[in-house]
Amino acid sequence: MPFTNDELQQLAHLRKGFLNATNGLNDYWTSEERLALYDETFAERIGWKWNVVLEDLEARGWQLPEGTLIDWGCGTGIASRKLLQSPIASAIRTVALYDRSSLAVNFASKKLSSLFPHLAITHGDISNASTVLISHVLNELTDQHLSDLLHRLKKATAILWVEPSQKPIASRLVEVREILRKEFHLVAPCPHQQRCGMLAPEHARHWCHHFAMPPTEAFTESKWAKFRDAFSIDLRDLSLSYLVLDKRPVPPLPTHTKRRIGNARLYKGSASLLLCDEHGVAEAELTKRDFPDLFKALKKDTMPSLFSAEVEHGRIINFNRV
Repeated sequence: MPFTNDELQQLAHLRKGFLNATNGLNDYWTSEERLALYDETFAERIGWKWNVVLEDLEARGWQLPEGTLIDWGCGTGIASRKLLQSPIASAIRTVALYDRSSLAVNFASKKLSSLFPHLAITHGDISNASTVLISHVLNELTDQHLSDLLHRLKKATAILWVEPSQKPIASRLVEVREILRKEFHLVAPCPHQQRCGMLAPEHARHWCHHFAMPPTEAFTESKWAKFRDAFSIDLRDLSLSYLVLDKRPVPPLPTHTKRRIGNARLYKGSASLLLCDEHGVAEAELTKRDFPDLFKALKKDTMPSLFSAEVEHGRIINFNRV
């Protein structure tokens, strides 16, 4: 059913807090009804972002380590629900939920129990978790809170972290990367283990972000049309920044592997791509004449973001899927 005016006002209040970074000042989960409303709107869009990350990790052949998974700052539990539906989570038998809101923890626990009755679901913090799941929390953490969190994260085996792609948040996630890469291997999105190329002064205007494709229902269901109109949101614009780390050795990538960052700039017969590899971040040209099928895929937004390619004088001269 379409949203009522009261429901839209509640969503607007939540959204204002998220955008103004004021939600971290107090507990905004005031009722189970508000949690349910958030879960079917903003959280569902976050779930679409997690789908992209999980598909990327599955394609890499990466698996979660055995042990306890903790959804830290779980909210409604959308991140852990998405993860547990993925083949990469087959080794997980216990899920711990942590949030400052007991209402949120109870809501997430009920949702998980209904979908995964075989799992043991507990409440707890990071100390005994092998995998830590973090989603959309950076704009609510003070520097001290973040420092404390990173100290505790070093005990984990694997970390999966997804954030919105606003430049200040993406830049903060790069800072997290630089701290944790001393203890962990980088799995994704980074195709290398070196210092982040975004930190080079010449890339100050860029930030590491990627895009998810919303499902068909985002454009066919009336609830999403009402949601779109109420908040002037372009449902096609589903961008994210993310980081996946592992203390175990990670599956190797082919030589010349690169990650495409953001959207390509399209011209009549060519496209400019921002690419990341062990040498840093640089723009490269892809021409329609050299790669007609790839150029068409790029226009349709179906070109993979991770691939192997050689670049000569700023131009892609060969391309292979990873």
